[in-house]
This record gives sequence, structure tokens and C-alpha cells, in this order.
Amino acid sequence: MIGVSEALKGVPVLVTGASGFIGRRLVACLQASGADVSIIARSTEGARMKGVRVHRGALAAGKALDAALAGQAILFHLAYDIRAGMDANLAAFDALYQAAERAGVGRIVHASSIVVYRDWPAGPLTEAAPVSDGPQGPYRRAKIEMEARLAAGQIPCAMLQPTLVYGPGSALWTDAPIAMLKQGPVILPDPVGICPAVYVDDVVAAAMRAAVLPDLGAERFIINGPPGLDWRGFFEGYAGIIGQGGVETRPVDELTTRLGPAPTGPPPGPSLAARVSAVARQMIGRQRFEALVGKARALRPASGPTYPDRGQLGLYSAQHPIPGTHAAQRLGFQPQIDFAAGLDKIKAKMPQ
Repeated sequence: MIGVSEALKGVPVLVTGASGFIGRRLVACLQASGADVSIIARSTEGARMKGVRVHRGALAAGKALDAALAGQAILFHLAYDIRAGMDANLAAFDALYQAAERAGVGRIVHASSIVVYRDWPAGPLTEAAPVSDGPQGPYRRAKIEMEARLAAGQIPCAMLQPTLVYGPGSALWTDAPIAMLKQGPVILPDPVGICPAVYVDDVVAAAMRAAVLPDLGAERFIINGPPGLDWRGFFEGYAGIIGQGGVETRPVDELTTRLGPAPTGPPPGPSLAARVSAVARQMIGRQRFEALVGKARALRPASGPTYPDRGQLGLYSAQHPIPGTHAAQRLGFQPQIDFAAGLDKIKAKMPQ
């Protein structure tokens, strides 16, 4: 597909989650393409974004949400408050979707996740793989339900399912691994698994392509990075740019035994600490809050090796590649940023 920027020039688009890790980059790319960009902002951080039309408020039914969606051709839905729990996020999603229907929005580009599939992370995975029907945490259940509601609706939609999105500002896949390495070596299973990491700018490129895809129905697109990275290379790459930490391996059976019996019962909801942090992010802004958390982590003394928990062990052990064939064929999407180039971009943003 060519001419993505030209196709978006002058097109009215609305972005939720615009102040988030992916959202900030998406807004910048939409502005560069000449799109007429509006955002919905709850925080003062979002309200300070330049060059966009800002609608203040939460994703809740009412005149403010209807006004934000009026006249919009494309809705990019990236917002998800992981600290608010499943029910609150689904209520926000329903309010947004119903307002989009009333406004006659032409299409939705929705940020879903690779975790919706039953066989994640063990694989193999394609868009035809079965969706999870077993025990699920609130985030996974919410993403599955959102996809089901989009598929049942009348608005054409692209459901993007990124793998592990990293880059400057990624709390999960950049900041957290770096914090782990600063505490000491990271323990990985032997044999080590494939790391399905995708750089944030590639995810944004896929979203832009989905926004102008002709004849869009209700379609899923797995978005993954270039092949060839494993978890040893992932952590050793971060260790190299910070000059700290390293990787050690243990037999996977040894690490499994170390974890003990698997817990039973439903996964817990958000902790008190998570709920408090959600309020703090709204009060002082996401970037400022995460900067303060990063400083606090940096002050902690080294605590020795970091062993994987149960979920991490499954992830670090997975051996199946995730090819992203459908996104290549339908969107013309090919990831452009390999891990070495991604690390260079991260290092360039780090304090000197």
C-alpha cells in the first residue's frame, strides 16, 4: 500500500489514549500526514498536546463524548486503563462505540492485543487461531470481549493485535527490563524461547495503514517485529546499552519446580497500589508519574538475580514464531525496525 499520508490528509480523526506510549507517536504521525486530529484527554498532560483539538473528559456516555465524535471519519481507540479493572474499561468501550455509531464514524482502528488467543504465548498463532476460553485475567478478558463486540457491530474495524511493544517510554518492555537488569542478572530458561518484540513506530505504521485500507470489514491483524530475536538477545541488548546486568540460564524444569504448585481460583483484580497509581497518573500526568517511578527504581539497591514468575517463564520458553502473514498480505505491513535499531533509538533518548 502506498500513499498512506496522502490518503489521510485533511481527514478528521479522533484518538483515545493519545497521551500514552503508543498514542503520542500515533498523534505525531497523523499530524505529519496532514490529518485533522482530535483527542479525548482526561489528564492535564493530554490537554497540553499541541496542534490537536482537545476534548476534555472521560469515556462516558453524554454530550461531551457525542461532541468529540461528531464529524469524525476514523476513530483510533488506544485507551485502556489497566488499573481500573475490566468492568470499567468495558463500560468506557461501550459508551465510546455507541457514540461512534450515533455520529456515523466511518471506521475504527482498535488497539487489541496478542493475548486474546488461547495458545498465547506457546503458539503457533495466526488470526485464525482460537480465542482463549480458559482462565483469563481481567485485561485478557476485556480485550477478548471488546473484539467480540466490534465484530458484532456495524462499523468497519481493524483490530490490531501487537505482540510485545517496546521503545522509549514503554513501561513493560523497556523500562521494566532495564530496571530488572540494574538489580542483577536476569534468569532465563534453557532452552530460551523466541522474543516476539515489535518497536512502537512499526505498530503506529500498521495503524496508519489500517486507517486507509479499502474494503475493511471486521478484521484482526497480528503485528509483530522482525524475526530472529530470542530472550537472551533481548535482555543482553538492554544490558549493553545501560552497561549493567546480564543473563544467566537454568533448566526450564528447575525453574518450574522453583515456582511450586500453580495457583487456583480466578485471577485477582487490581491491587490497592495499582488503584492508587491510577489516581496519581490522572492528577499529575502519565509521563511525570512514570518519571517519578523510574527515579524511585533507580535508587533501589541491587537485590540479586531476577527469576521469572509463572507467566514470564511461559513467555520466555515459547518457541513458536509469530509470522504476521495476514498483516503483510492485507495491509502491506512489514516491520522496519529490528532490535538493534530499536536499541539505538532507546539509547538516544536516555539521559546522558
